[in-house]
Amino acid sequence: MRYLLVGLCSLWLQTASAEIAMQVLDQDQQPVTDAVVFVTDKAVSSPADSAVMDQIDESFVPRVLVVQKGQFVRFPNSDDIRHHVYSFSEPKSFEIKLYKGSDIAPIQFDKPGLVILGCNIHDDMIGYIFVADNEYAVKTNEQGWVTLPVEAGDSVSIWNERFVEGVDTIKRFDVGNDARQTVMLDLFPSIEVSDHSDHGSDW
Repeated sequence: MRYLLVGLCSLWLQTASAEIAMQVLDQDQQPVTDAVVFVTDKAVSSPADSAVMDQIDESFVPRVLVVQKGQFVRFPNSDDIRHHVYSFSEPKSFEIKLYKGSDIAPIQFDKPGLVILGCNIHDDMIGYIFVADNEYAVKTNEQGWVTLPVEAGDSVSIWNERFVEGVDTIKRFDVGNDARQTVMLDLFPSIEVSDHSDHGSDW
């Protein structure tokens, strides 16, 4: 019995420690916000609730939205001017013609991949919907941190719009032994984005 308890405690400790905090930095040691970090062998289900990609001050909010394959996304327009939202991306090509308000049917994103959004009226409006393939996926916060259900020997993949190799680039990194780890990315200079943090989370 004693050996069984020792074995169970050891297994519990391994399970409890199977999580790390990772910070993503650029080549100038600056935190990278809105990097999508995902773990391909950690399956999740599509949330029943719709995600929200709003339009505020002629910007997509959030600029980067993470959803799961099969999830619906709502596109309210909180501006007092009309927008014309569209995407030509292969995972989801669509358009919502000139509109205001929130009386717009949600759109289902049923294929994984990167969906780049634009507005036919305002050329500088750019947003991204990262559709995960029913796998654990999160965004880095303002300090570049994420918490991940991984352990040493696992690997994670990272996407960010600033990759010098192009916006479709995804890079893979091995997870080390430390509970807090750092990943360095070679990126274009940061993009100035209006602060809409008071308008809620991605989900």
